[in-house]
Amino acid sequence: MLLLQQTTLAPKFLLFSKSDFSFKPCSSSLSTRLSFMDKYTKSSSLKQSQKQFQSPILACQASTDTHDTSFRKDDLPVHGVSEVIVGVLGGGQLGRMLCQAASEMAIKVIVLDPLTNCPASAIAYDHMVGSFDDSATVQEFAKRCGVLTVEIEHVDAATMEKLEQQGVDCQPKASTIRIIQDKYLQKVHFSRHGIPLPDFMQIDDLEGAKRAGDLFGYPLMLKSKRLAYDGRGNAVAKSEGELSSAVNGEMFTTEAQLLREFALGGFDRGLYVEKWTPFVKELAVIVARGRDNSISCYPAVETIHKYDIESCRENICDVVKAPADIPWKIRKLATDAAHKAVSSLEGAGVFAVELFLTKDGQILLNEVAPRPHNSGHHTIESCYTSQFEQHLRAVLGLPLGDPSMKTPAAIMYNLLGEDEGEPGFHLAHQLIGRALNIQGASVHWYDKPEMRKQRKMGHITIAGPSMGIVEAQLKSMLKEEGSESQTAVTPRVGIIMGSDSDLPIMKDAARILTVFGVPHEVRIVSAHRTPEMMFSYALSAQDQGIQIIIAGAGGAAHLPGMVASLTPLPVIGVPVRASALDGMDSLLSIVQMPRGVPVATVAINNATNAGLLAVRMLGVGDTDLLARMSQYQEDTRDDVMKKAEKLQTDGWETYLNP
Repeated sequence: MLLLQQTTLAPKFLLFSKSDFSFKPCSSSLSTRLSFMDKYTKSSSLKQSQKQFQSPILACQASTDTHDTSFRKDDLPVHGVSEVIVGVLGGGQLGRMLCQAASEMAIKVIVLDPLTNCPASAIAYDHMVGSFDDSATVQEFAKRCGVLTVEIEHVDAATMEKLEQQGVDCQPKASTIRIIQDKYLQKVHFSRHGIPLPDFMQIDDLEGAKRAGDLFGYPLMLKSKRLAYDGRGNAVAKSEGELSSAVNGEMFTTEAQLLREFALGGFDRGLYVEKWTPFVKELAVIVARGRDNSISCYPAVETIHKYDIESCRENICDVVKAPADIPWKIRKLATDAAHKAVSSLEGAGVFAVELFLTKDGQILLNEVAPRPHNSGHHTIESCYTSQFEQHLRAVLGLPLGDPSMKTPAAIMYNLLGEDEGEPGFHLAHQLIGRALNIQGASVHWYDKPEMRKQRKMGHITIAGPSMGIVEAQLKSMLKEEGSESQTAVTPRVGIIMGSDSDLPIMKDAARILTVFGVPHEVRIVSAHRTPEMMFSYALSAQDQGIQIIIAGAGGAAHLPGMVASLTPLPVIGVPVRASALDGMDSLLSIVQMPRGVPVATVAINNATNAGLLAVRMLGVGDTDLLARMSQYQEDTRDDVMKKAEKLQTDGWETYLNP
């Protein structure tokens, strides 16, 4: 037998007999558990590429020692983040984005998917063509990876359980996949763990559905237990007379080819019902669970289905708003419920917890996905650690990353097929073109070979300084015209005053902001003459992208305090000298605000300092402004030194009378 041995000089061919060495099994967590020869004689189902031969972890090791010297995890050198090969069941867009995140850390991800040109195929370390719900295929695939995970839950849970018994590292665990696959079983599981849910019950026939209607009332939500996602497998019966049509899909009479997917398909498929939840918002929390059972939660987001924007025409827009516009108390309830739900499951990875917010402020769990999720796509641009990187960290046992947002607001828009075939691709291309003209927009195209109506083909994330701004940018993008001409700069500072008589003082704040290149606006907003305008301005400033408000205060000086009581933004009050009391009344009014309503202030008529203070506050999160402020201080110092030198050189008389 000939064995090629690589050296730093030239290849050498060494002759060995069979008795000179023996094959040893590889570590189950790091190897393919195939012999060297067996692997490469059976590799026709994988892409034929040289990269299969480049990793020492892919092949079992040959040893001339008759003792057991098989490699253990701790024995193998780690060059980079991890040498463990991650196997993913499914190669759709989630698998693609997992591969993209893995490429940044040189983590090797191989995917199992039946489509030769699935979205993940082009960028995966390797792609095995085959069905991820076929037992024999999954078992063969598992031999090629160190840890096995999923990007779709509709896999063969029984096979995963069998693999776990054989020592295969599956994350999350097969028990979790089995629970999640059956939505009724999900409900039973989470109910047993004390997590708030809508009322639900199993139904086996029409009579059972009628009993459920009598118990829960109408409208009544009917759901398939299995193979339901993206709205498929759900139907609503508004009355007892609609139960049969809801179950069998007879109620759909328009766009039948599209809507047939949403029919339940009869009681034989396994159905259950939920009491209708009159929610005010649908929320979602992405939760990461490490191998050490540590848990990290992303900020709650709002998911909006059938987003009704005028420019959207008849398309179904699927939008995610991050963070959700909800009180902090509701955010905590949502996060706590998501944390508790994921804690009740087994295994590492990223989970998506979908929730309902009811009119009376309750949080009810809808369902959980044991994988990265559409509601977390925004994290690629808006968070310090994307959900895809986080999933890799979790399944590999690496420290979990920071889930917090690095931008104040983001909105994710799903690119759904608007037409079949080439016309659909053309419409998507037009929308992408408009998106590329939007500041803060990022386009993700999944590269699916076939366009179908309502199929997820990609997504666009817009990140910005406020939800109001990114929503306005989304609307502009969807209008088909005008987005190319979006050149207006969003003001970061609002300068307001009660009367134009304050303008000669307040203009100094505007001049400072202009010097530093800080976008700002100047408005007349009177606390006494136009209180409605003041309320409206204060309440909407944050959504409009304003970060700091500078309020001039003359006379009674109510404007800074009233605005500060209405907005969470910082307010800087400028006492303006009036004809009476020389501005002391304004100064004292500002500094005597009651506890809980803070207002910063500067000296009387010193709007210059108000502008400088605003720049310094913005500079906390803006390195360019911070550098410009340092330069401003240096220039001011140099100016003073020049004046001192001139005074010393020329004398005071010449200095005063040049």
